[in-house]
Amino acid sequence: MRASNLFEHIRNICERPGMYAPGFSLEHLHLFIHGYEMARRDAKLPSPYTRFEEWVYAQHPEWSPSSAWWAKHLLDACGGDLERTLSEIMGLMDLFLASEGAEPSSKTS
Repeated sequence: MRASNLFEHIRNICERPGMYAPGFSLEHLHLFIHGYEMARRDAKLPSPYTRFEEWVYAQHPEWSPSSAWWAKHLLDACGGDLERTLSEIMGLMDLFLASEGAEPSSKTS
């Protein structure tokens, strides 16, 4: 699957997690995002994920002081249901991308 930006990659992974890793878990998604971000940093490109993560913590300030990744909090809120959590992640991305604070998709590649 071809994706033009990080958010499309995340959506593809959330929609078909088994295609990306047998026994898929949120840690797989976290590792993908981290690798993507490191590659962008190495290329001296801005991080679309940093803005998203800041936005998520602004929506859920109770998650911010924790050492757990924001998606782990979401998994806990979904009663450990990974499929539901991945749907919620896509919903958060949609809200972020639709928000006034999101950059145009051409800048989030």
